[in-house]
Parts: sequence; C-alpha cells; structure tokens
Amino acid sequence: MNPRCTLPEELREGALMEFNRIGMSAEEEARIRDLFPQYLFFRNEYTDDGWNVSSDPIRLCTCTNCGESFEAVRGNYARGKLHHERCNCPHCMKEVEGIAAHKYKYDMKSLESWVKTAIARPGKDGALLIEAGNARRRFNWDNLTGTIDWYPTKRYYFSRSGCVEFEERRIYDGCGPLAGWEDVWKATKTISEPFPPNCMGAYNNYYGEYTITGLSEALDESFLKYCQIVPFYHFNFGADLDGGDLARWMVKYLGWACVYPQIEMAVKLGLDDAVEQLIRDGKQNAKYLKWTATKPAELIRLDAQEAKAFFRAGMNLSNLIDWKDAAAAGMKLNEYLELSGRMGSKDATAEFMTCCRAAGCSAKKGERYVSRLMPACARYAPTPGQIVRVWKDYLSMAVKLHYDLSDPTVAMPKDLQERHDAASELIKVSANQEAMKKYRKRRRELEKKYAFGLGDLCVMVPVSGDEIVREGQTLHHCVAGYASRHLSGATTILFVRHRKKPGRSFLTVELEEKKGKVAIRQIHGYKNEGYKGAVRPEKRFGDFLDTWLRWVNDGSVRDRNGLPVLPAADTIETEVKTA
Repeated sequence: MNPRCTLPEELREGALMEFNRIGMSAEEEARIRDLFPQYLFFRNEYTDDGWNVSSDPIRLCTCTNCGESFEAVRGNYARGKLHHERCNCPHCMKEVEGIAAHKYKYDMKSLESWVKTAIARPGKDGALLIEAGNARRRFNWDNLTGTIDWYPTKRYYFSRSGCVEFEERRIYDGCGPLAGWEDVWKATKTISEPFPPNCMGAYNNYYGEYTITGLSEALDESFLKYCQIVPFYHFNFGADLDGGDLARWMVKYLGWACVYPQIEMAVKLGLDDAVEQLIRDGKQNAKYLKWTATKPAELIRLDAQEAKAFFRAGMNLSNLIDWKDAAAAGMKLNEYLELSGRMGSKDATAEFMTCCRAAGCSAKKGERYVSRLMPACARYAPTPGQIVRVWKDYLSMAVKLHYDLSDPTVAMPKDLQERHDAASELIKVSANQEAMKKYRKRRRELEKKYAFGLGDLCVMVPVSGDEIVREGQTLHHCVAGYASRHLSGATTILFVRHRKKPGRSFLTVELEEKKGKVAIRQIHGYKNEGYKGAVRPEKRFGDFLDTWLRWVNDGSVRDRNGLPVLPAADTIETEVKTA
C-alpha cells in the first residue's frame, strides 16, 4: 500500500511547471558524477590518424574523479601504468581504476554506464521537488572526464497542500507532418517508488535501491525539514543519505510524512519499527496506533501515565503489540515492564512473548519455564534473554519439523538445549543426501536384526526421520527429539504396530545395549500413558516384548523365507491380547 496523492487537481499543473523551470546544476552534476566508478586514464598523445605510440616514456593521465590531467613517466608512478589495476590519483587521492585509453575505439562505448538516482530541490512556498531517473556517463578520446546525461522518469511534488507523483509516458501523436512520439507527464494516484525491483536475473538482481542527491539541503528549505528521514535511515539501515548511500522507500517515507506528519513524533519516540512497516508495506497498525494523533499518548492509544512509563522503558511497536495481547490475559503494563527488566532488553521481551504465543502458554507460565531452566550457579549462567533465544530457535525448528506444539512437553521441554540440538541436527541430516544414503544402509541392517512379528503385533524400523516426527505427533510424546540420533546411529528407535494396521502408530520403543545384550530403555504409547485408565506397555504386552528380546539376543535367527525362527517354548505361548 502506497500513500495516496493528495494535491488538489487544480494545483497539479502549477506543480509540474516548477520542474520545467529547473535544469540540472553544475553542483548536481558533480554529485551524480561521484556515483559512477572512477577511472584514471593513461595514454600517449594522438594525431588525426589515431594514437601516436612512440618510444617517448611520457604518458598523459586524466582522473575522472577530480578532472585533473597530468603527465607521468611510464613505469615511475604507483600502479597507474597497468590496465585495470587499482591506484590512487595523486591529486584527489581517490582510489581509481587504471584504464589504458588506447585499448578502446574513439567513442569508448564499452565504458558507458548508467546509475539510478534522484535529485532533490527546494520549491516555492516550502515545497520539496524530487526528480528521479537514470543518469548516463559516456567517454571519448576528446573527453576523458566523461559526459553526464540525465533522463528523468518520475517527478514528486511535496507541499503543505498535498503530494503528487508525475510519471513520464510516451504517447504517439499520429496527426500532422511532425507525427511521432511525445513525452507527456501524467499524475498518478499514489506515491510509488521510482525504481521497481527486478530479481529475475541470475547474478544482477536489483532490489530497488537508489540515492537522492541534495536531500538535506532541499529539506532545510521545505516544510518537511523536521521529518527525521536522515536520522531514521542512519540508525535503522546504516545509510548516510547525505553521503550518497543507497537506500529504499525514501520517496514513500516523504509521501507518508506529507500525509502523516506524526512520523516525526514516532521516530523521536523510538517507534522505528512502526515507521518501517508503514513505509515498506503501508501497514498502519491502526489497532495499536493512531496516526492522526497530536500527543504521544494518543499515538499509542494509552493514557498519559501508561504512555510515560512505556516510552521511559524504551519500548517499540512490537512491545506494544505484545503487551496488549498479554493485557487480554490480565497482565498490567507495570508487570510487562518488570518482565522486560528481568529479560534484560526489550528485544528479548518481544522474543519471549513470541515464544509464549507459539507454545500456547501465558506469560507467567512461560516465565516460570524460563526460570526453571536457569542453573543454580548464577555466576556463569546464561541470561534469561539467552535462554529465550534458544527457546525461540527451537520453536521455529519445531514448526518446520511439524512437531505437535499443543503438547506442553514438546513446546516447553525440560531438556531444552538437547531438544534444540536434536532438532537442528535432524534438519541438517534430512537435508544431507549422503547422510540419508548411509541411513538407508543402516536401516536394512536394523530390519534384519529387529523386524519381527508374533500374534497380532509386529516390530517395524522407521523409514526416515520424518516418520519418527509423525510418530511423536500422533502419540503426543517426545520421540521427535530422538529422530536425528536414530538416523546417525547414536540410538535406535523402533515402532510396535498392529499387524493388520501397520500404518497406524501404536507404541514407540527406544533400545539400549547392556553387557552385550539388547534391552528396552523406554517404551511409550499415547501421551506416555498419562491418561486415566492407562496400563504400562511393559505389563500389557510383556509376553510379546520378552519373546522378541529373547529372539534378538539369540541372534535374530530367520528361515529361508526371512521369517523369525522362535524357540519351541515361545511358539506355544498364549496369543498376546491387544484389545
């Protein structure tokens, strides 16, 4: 969403005329010249027939940055003698690229270049004029400093009466003997960026960055003098607009500042994230902000005392949104600010509230969870903010892996760091084709050793880490955290299923080896048997599990058809009840 053009139609023709009375000044041309790559040409003298390549060691050098020409002895000046090497001009000390002029034809077309830029100028009655377009630099043998050509494509007019954008359009006039194309400037409905991004190329993607020449000087004479665009870009994007740094959304910033002068107040109050969302996406966050406000408290829709405490704590829009969401659950502003003090920073507080929303818990419950993760020795312990960052990282990976975050044991695990590392490892292993190839080989070995069937039950080996994750989601337990360890061979996870329904999750087993014998470390079903009337799997299916383990520890003997060969004592046992 872009700011709408608000200048009345009867004033637009006069606004466009202000651009037609202005040409590019020498100072503007010099500033645009600085945007291009700078060269140091070196050459012999030349005649009408071309370059005079003689034995004379004197070379004439010309710097495109300062425009100075000087003579130098070939081989006696620092690195300027070589073609396409970096050197420093002895006059302006600017780092430039050495270019052998005699290697090019007269017009030097291969050195022609373009830059996207805009020029800011003061207008009448405090208006601000911005003309955006493409600048071209050309060289030839007679002009090694280069000629700058200016081709404007958009014009922007900002005044107290409103703002408007004019776009150049080529219209064919087919009447009369002088029929041809004519350049016409038409007003648009909204203020849009002058150069749309183009990310279709493989190497030369363009994201819409440009410079505005003479912005600060023009702002000082306009009604937008205090709009805070220069400090905003300096502190949020690290861009020095006065120094010609590239940036985006500058024209949209000025358009929104014309529509909502409250941008100045928002930047000064530290609501930079709100301003960024406004100029980047046109998102006004009307639920939390009132852009027509005249007072700070009114801007963030709080009373005076709450607003004073809010800004004194250095909060921003994300903190405001977090607190208002928490306020619906009964959290007061002073409690939120105290929480921010315990977390250590406003950013950590925002991350903490994000984690609470992802985990589906209240802020108080989330804070108790973080405090339980703090070690007893506080001297070398991580800060709450560091623990929150690990928690947030884990939850983001859990979403990618489709973990069931409605289960508190999954969303807020006691062993957070181990679960975090396991999820990270699972993502890496799943993306590593070589690791998956090794697991396929290991899986065949596991099936030879552990695959088993007796009565109504069977033992199956997971096909992939994703299958283990789905097992945990279905049964609402934490086996997903063991997926990467199973794939790497650090542990062994198996599934116990009904033979008639092998695709339905039933029981999950983790094995361990004790004194050379395989044993069950843990076995769990739905919700780890944490529901009313649940019976432990070891008790309910003890006969089946004992028979299977004896068969495994006896060497996993199979017949010619691959079926398990059981001792006689086991073959006559009563069928296992699975109801």
